[in-house]
Formats: sequence, structure tokens, C-alpha cells
Amino acid sequence: MDAGQALAELTEISSQIELALIFDARGELVEATLSDRPTAESLAFGAAALLACTVQVGGPERDEPIQVELAYPEGSLLLVREGDLRILAFTSPDPIAGLAFFELRACLRKLDESKPKRRWRGIGKAVQAAIAKDTASAGDDTSSSAGKDTDGATQ
Repeated sequence: MDAGQALAELTEISSQIELALIFDARGELVEATLSDRPTAESLAFGAAALLACTVQVGGPERDEPIQVELAYPEGSLLLVREGDLRILAFTSPDPIAGLAFFELRACLRKLDESKPKRRWRGIGKAVQAAIAKDTASAGDDTSSSAGKDTDGATQ
């Protein structure tokens, strides 16, 4: 599933989310429900800066928060972090925050699940390299002894 589909599904399922955008840790916009791209990019950058400020306030031993809510009379700004992605949403007034946070996390998880999973092949490559090295050194031993007499003299 791509980010556009995930956001379309999110806004269809959740009546309390009025707009949403997905961005990365550096504040680069991935996708938004806003048609005004410069505004969406500005919001993504601002949201990333807000999350960075929370880390400074919390101290270096703390990571970015998993979720943040900023409540206004007109609605709430919700920020959720899941893996490498973040999502910002503006809701209607007095949202059911727990449900909205759940829906935002589910949206980001759909994107994470759709990425091809990388397999860790470190051990397999190490074993293959060791076998290749043993095979090569065994081949060197037999080829170097092929031209020698039993007492070590070259024929």
C-alpha cells in the first residue's frame, strides 16, 4: 500500500481526522491529504522540529515521543511516530484522542507492512565466505603439492 492510499483510507475510516500528512524524521513530506504541497511541506518540517524540541527538553537519554497531542478550541493536532515515519493530523473539536491515535498508528503500520522485508544474511554470507576460503586453501594445498616429489623436491 502506498502512502496516498493509506491516507485516503484513514480519512475515509475516521470522521474526526480532517487532514493528515506523513513525513520522515528529517521533516521531508512523504504524502499529504492537502492539495497545497508547499503548505504540507511546511507543516511536515514544523512537526519534525516540534518532535526534535521534545527530545531536547526531555534530555539526551530520551527518544522522540511516540505520540503528542496539542489541543485547540478548533480541534487537535496529533503527532504519531512509528518506525521511520511520522504522521501529523488535524482533528475536529474534542476528538476521541485514543481512537485517533490508534487509527494514525494503524495507518503508519500499513505502510511499514507493505515494505518488502529485508532478510538478515550476515551469517549466511559469513558461512559462504568461510567455505569458499577453505575450498580455495584446500585447492592451493593440492595444486602446490602436485608438482613436488614426496621428499619436497620439485620434479
